[in-house]
Amino acid sequence: MKVIVLFAAITVMLSGCISHNVQRYAEIDATQKTVTVPPGSKGLKGELKKVLLEMGWRLSVDRGPSVVEGDFGETTKLESYDTFNTRYRLHVASSRVDFCFNFQPLVVYDISFIDNKTGGEVFTIEGRGCEGGAVDKFGEALSSVAR
Repeated sequence: MKVIVLFAAITVMLSGCISHNVQRYAEIDATQKTVTVPPGSKGLKGELKKVLLEMGWRLSVDRGPSVVEGDFGETTKLESYDTFNTRYRLHVASSRVDFCFNFQPLVVYDISFIDNKTGGEVFTIEGRGCEGGAVDKFGEALSSVAR
């Protein structure tokens, strides 16, 4: 009995360290399910790519070309910007800090899903928790903003 109470107390204390903060700002155009993702498949980044593929997204790792445009006249004005071959872009920053009870990595993370057409964020998720929980929150957020 004491072991069960001790295990329950430890579980409650550690679960207080888990948090996920989701902010939704816009909707996704489901007819344009293309996304630029960061290269590699290690950790949370790879798991998020799996979710995108399972949900029917076309992934691209490279952005489009950098463009320099300008006008010549009394004053010369040059502008430089990056282009994208996809409608959306995924930005992921995460670090593993420990392990959860289920032996999944415990991660601290910040995820942004960006609309390349408008330049605005569609949704963001930041938090600390088991990697599987972060992946689940990403899938839920992605589903909730699709129209």
